[in-house]
Amino acid sequence: MQKLLFYPVVIIVTLLIASTSSGQTTPKIGIRGGLGTDVDLGIAYGVGANYVIGLPQNSLELGVVVFGGSYKVDSDEGISTYHDKTDVLVFGMLANYLIGYTPGESGLYFVTGVGLAVVNINWEESSATDITLGERLPGGGSKQSISGSAGGTVLNLGIGGSFRGGFDIRVEIPVIVTFSPPGGASSVIPALIATVGYRF
Repeated sequence: MQKLLFYPVVIIVTLLIASTSSGQTTPKIGIRGGLGTDVDLGIAYGVGANYVIGLPQNSLELGVVVFGGSYKVDSDEGISTYHDKTDVLVFGMLANYLIGYTPGESGLYFVTGVGLAVVNINWEESSATDITLGERLPGGGSKQSISGSAGGTVLNLGIGGSFRGGFDIRVEIPVIVTFSPPGGASSVIPALIATVGYRF
C-alpha cells in the first residue's frame, strides 16, 4: 500500500515544482460539480473546489474533490440470484494537468490527473433464495452487509471546453482504486461524469 501511495505523491510534487519554475500566472480559484453514471448505470456525482496555475502552454489545477455514487450489480450463480449494492463517498486531493487550457480564454482542452483519496464504502449483498448470507429477510432469503473506509488513488481523464467569463464544461472519467475495500466491494470504481465549472 505504501508503494501505491508513493507514486501519486511523486507526480503531484513534480507538477508543483514545475509550476513554480515556469513563470506561471496568478492562481485563480474555481468550483465545479456534476452528475453522471458508472458502468452499471448507477448514479454518480462529483463536486470540488480548486485553483489553477497557468503555465506557458497548459495549466495545472490543484483541488479538493468529493465523489459519490450508488452502484448495483446482479449475478446469477445457478440456484440463486444475488444483488450487490455499493454506496461510496470519496474525499480526495486531485492534481489535473489541463492540456491546451488558458484561464479566461475559450477553447477545447484535455484533462489528465492523479490524486489521493479516502473512500467510505457501504456494501450489501442479498438473495431472495439463499439463506446462508447472514441476516434473514422477512420475505425469505438473507443478506449480509459491511461498512468501512479505505485509502485509494484517483485517476482522471477528460475533455472540456472553456468559455470567456470563467465558465467551462467537462466530461470526465474518474477511476477510484481502493486498497483493501471492505466486504465484496470492488477495488476499482470507474465513473463517467459531466461537470460544469466556474473560475473566479
